[in-house]
Amino acid sequence: MNAITENASAGTLSPPAVERLPIIDADFHPMPTPADKQVSEHMSRRWLDYLAKYGMGHSYSGLYAPSQREFTHRLDAIKNARVGIDPDWAREQVLDAFDMSAVVLTCPQSYILNSGANMPEELSRELMRAFNNALSHTWMAADPRYHAAIVIPRDMANVVDEIRRCKEGEHGDRFVSVLMSPAGQEPMGRQRYWDIFEAATHYDIPITFHVPGMGRQITAAGNTNFYGEMHMNFASLPMTLLPSLIFEGVFERFPTLKVALIELGWSWAVPYCWRLDSAYAKLRDEVPHLARKPSEYVRDHVWFTTQPIEEPERREDTESVYQMFEEAGFADRLMYSSDYPHWDFDSPYESVPVTFPIERRRRMLGQNASKLFKIALKANSGLPANASA
Repeated sequence: MNAITENASAGTLSPPAVERLPIIDADFHPMPTPADKQVSEHMSRRWLDYLAKYGMGHSYSGLYAPSQREFTHRLDAIKNARVGIDPDWAREQVLDAFDMSAVVLTCPQSYILNSGANMPEELSRELMRAFNNALSHTWMAADPRYHAAIVIPRDMANVVDEIRRCKEGEHGDRFVSVLMSPAGQEPMGRQRYWDIFEAATHYDIPITFHVPGMGRQITAAGNTNFYGEMHMNFASLPMTLLPSLIFEGVFERFPTLKVALIELGWSWAVPYCWRLDSAYAKLRDEVPHLARKPSEYVRDHVWFTTQPIEEPERREDTESVYQMFEEAGFADRLMYSSDYPHWDFDSPYESVPVTFPIERRRRMLGQNASKLFKIALKANSGLPANASA
């Protein structure tokens, strides 16, 4: 007896329920600036007057290439002449459109803090608090599906106080990670940053590194001239970040620390692990404090996001790329991300196509992010298992 016959015998003629795959978006951008009320209302008159008189331009480390369009936004994301400042409009365009369980707010405007360099320290601290308050009071208050990363400037002293303030304040349970730039004054594994790792492990939340944007140097020798050049170089950032964390012994000292690389690529991870292990095999006597091969630390401690989705030139090679990633131990490490409201936004249909095996789609769309960020998946939500664009 099929499901429809069973339903009919029970007095109904409804078709069988279609399995749905719950979705968590691991990289969703609110775009307020200090000029917007949701940020400025949390700032003192002193620093509002300072910004009005002197502006923010001096805080950037050199010139940068123009983006594809202001805030690199989707044209349909504009609301009242602005992008990414209306949580209700963003909810309609993404959360409701794809029936998502949750999104994680990563606030790219926070990088005007420039990791705590090149601006008055008091201003940087006030902006840090104001951005986090905007995420809590404006965004998370608007919908329980909004979760957020705590914004901190990595090179400033005592930023763990802000982690504590957010986690122990309003909506503390929905501050699900700590957001930092992958670029800073020193390599990330240095001991000056260990208090941040200690705080993250104390609250059992991951550290997330997101591309630093156009206001921050992203090469070893200065800023880029072309937007495409900058976009291409994003994937080079974790290739210097991860060896510092590994060889400085961060994962040995903090064995429960979790790291998420947001918008920094993922297809490079497997061959890069080969290179890490090759160097370690020849030079392991230099780092006797490491108990395992570098690839094992990457596999156990690092997560990745899909956007911008990386596809081989020949479509028929796509499956082999994913299989290699999964066979290397990363099957539960890749999370769907939309990068809303940017122009290269990826929908769940595009990032996780229906041609993928169902278990891979289930992991990528929601399960992997749910486990990392401790966000419950909403029952009977998300894409139908057989949905396609």
